[in-house]
Amino acid sequence: MFNNFIRKRFDKWLVKRMPAQRKITLNSGNTFIFPSKTGLHFLISCLILFLLGTNYQNNLILFLVFFLCSFMFTCLLFSYQNIAGLGLKAIQPEAQFASSPCRFTLTLQQPKSQVQDVNFYFKSAQSDLESTIKNETVVLYSYSEHRGYFNPGRVTVKSSFPFGLFNVWTHLDFDLRVLLYPSPIENQLTQSKTADKSQHNTLYQPVVGVEQFSTLKSYQIGESLKSVAWKQLAQGRGWLSKQFEQSAGGDLLLDIRHLGHLSLEMRLSYLTYQIVTLEKIKQRYALTLNQHHIEIGLGTSHKERCLRALALFNVSEKENQDTAFQSESSRHQL
Repeated sequence: MFNNFIRKRFDKWLVKRMPAQRKITLNSGNTFIFPSKTGLHFLISCLILFLLGTNYQNNLILFLVFFLCSFMFTCLLFSYQNIAGLGLKAIQPEAQFASSPCRFTLTLQQPKSQVQDVNFYFKSAQSDLESTIKNETVVLYSYSEHRGYFNPGRVTVKSSFPFGLFNVWTHLDFDLRVLLYPSPIENQLTQSKTADKSQHNTLYQPVVGVEQFSTLKSYQIGESLKSVAWKQLAQGRGWLSKQFEQSAGGDLLLDIRHLGHLSLEMRLSYLTYQIVTLEKIKQRYALTLNQHHIEIGLGTSHKERCLRALALFNVSEKENQDTAFQSESSRHQL
């Protein structure tokens, strides 16, 4: 309870001290320096040596103590100088899928001196993938199972250069917010085929999926062995081949109401997989989410529009912010 109170007070202080910015330069106003565990042991050793030197009036021991203290003070200066002036700029992340590692990118603007031994990670670890630094670009990973807008929180920049006696660190808020599509779940659904304008019957007609088993026929020499019905051959029924049929050409309708027997999140995940699959086979489609309808189309922009509608279906902006805040609080409690 006390630890949670301290964390909340510290987070509120960080918001006032270091508000969200897309571009940040490290300086004495937004970095912190404290001795590491190794540094504390080093100080304790110096204190013990100082007591021994004064107790036995040994000038050699006192000289060693003064030398070690000056060495530690020099490390303090180099520790800060290592990251002082380092510029960081956040790149707006592209929309991604939930339940997969989310990728975030920062660009480095190196100061005059080369920065060494600097680590980047989110203040609340959420992904098993470690950050990478390549060509002045930092790639960080986070994780969320919820669709909608996701904010992974503050980025921690930490360095223990040069000898690990001090930790120089900071928690920076780049206002990283990414739209997460529902996690696609593989499925085989009965879609709907939009009726031709020349037809005067019902607006939608059911049609089979992308590829569906139809019947068995006698195997003809030269056919692909992939079509052989091996199970029937093992039963002694002779050589047979599987015949498949594919839905006739036409525009398909994806309607969330056709999946009423599933939970909402499962339906959205199923529709996400269908959209990705239809894009791969270049099949035009439309999307209906209760009162919201997206006209027939195909291509990257149409796919992004449909996936965005799925990600934000029945989710308000306030609910997204509350979810991000609750997720941040729950990670602090773990």
